[in-house]
Amino acid sequence: MIKAVLIDDERPALRVLAHLLKENMLIEISGMFTNPLEAMDQIAGIKPQIVFLDINMPQLQGIDAASKILDLCPDTDIIFVTAYDQYAIEAFELHALDYVLKPVSRERFEKTLQRVIKKNNLNRPCPVKKLEIKCFGQFQMGWLGEEPVKWRTEKTRELFAFLLHHQGRAVAKDEIIDQLWPEAEVEKAVHQLHNGIYYIRKTLEKYGIERSLISIHGSYSMKLGVVDLDVLLFRACFIRIKNNPATEDLKALDELYTGEYMEGADWRWAEIERERLSRQYGQVVVGLSQAYIEKKEFNRAGELLLKAFNRNPYEESVTELLLKLYRMTGDKAKAARHFMEYARILKQELGIKPQENIQKIYASIK
Repeated sequence: MIKAVLIDDERPALRVLAHLLKENMLIEISGMFTNPLEAMDQIAGIKPQIVFLDINMPQLQGIDAASKILDLCPDTDIIFVTAYDQYAIEAFELHALDYVLKPVSRERFEKTLQRVIKKNNLNRPCPVKKLEIKCFGQFQMGWLGEEPVKWRTEKTRELFAFLLHHQGRAVAKDEIIDQLWPEAEVEKAVHQLHNGIYYIRKTLEKYGIERSLISIHGSYSMKLGVVDLDVLLFRACFIRIKNNPATEDLKALDELYTGEYMEGADWRWAEIERERLSRQYGQVVVGLSQAYIEKKEFNRAGELLLKAFNRNPYEESVTELLLKLYRMTGDKAKAARHFMEYARILKQELGIKPQENIQKIYASIK
């Protein structure tokens, strides 16, 4: 983590810098000062790796402040923030790492941050760890390439998953108890809830997950920082394909959907979302398969449709397109096997027959 100090006599300018820095998980803001003299008193104790310093301040000019900072902390890098390009030469004479012009643009600021990160990584190598949470397939969380989090109990795991399911909003205590401990006495359920939150926090702490990545506070509200959450990526990408069903986005969605939402967990609160995401994935499969068919990549289309059918045999659109594919390629035997299997599942599980349109497609193949 790179410690940064911000010094600017204009509070709005400080807020802009802080907002831009907080988007980067490698930077930690260790101090913000509108009075440079106060900053000088504290900077030696903070020992920041980087200082963002306004050039023009009434209490102490930025050039003079930079000299004092380097006297106190010789290894600290200075980045000047200025409204005047003419200060750049003077800044670099003081061995400043960089400078940015007000108003600070995001693009220019990102270039500065890359210089900061590159320099500090060269001095103190430290690989950036990425936290991944997988909700498709078996629910698990962990650092990329490492063993996932081990939960104290299955109920603790479910409580974490439930708060994640509602992440970004406050969940009422009664709602949590109703979903996770519906049969328990109220007093006992509240005690279990409090214990569950305690063990979640201890588990995250033991695994090395900082509160900047995952925090639980207020009325049982979970907030996420820079975390790879597969279901969020899926939702964002699915919105894009509604207006522009690009093949690359469809492929990305297919890769993200590695299994049903919270698969294998008998959590009733996840059922509605599981069904909704399953239907959306069915649309993805149909769209991507149609793209493969247009390119005459029939084998890829068939494999994808069969994979989707095995995960959710009740999705009518998948069977419909698969039978059309078999009709197109003349695979009567495959068409017959698939139709019989589809009809058997519907009769055995739901007590119904295939829809008339499915029967007509099959009849046109025989």
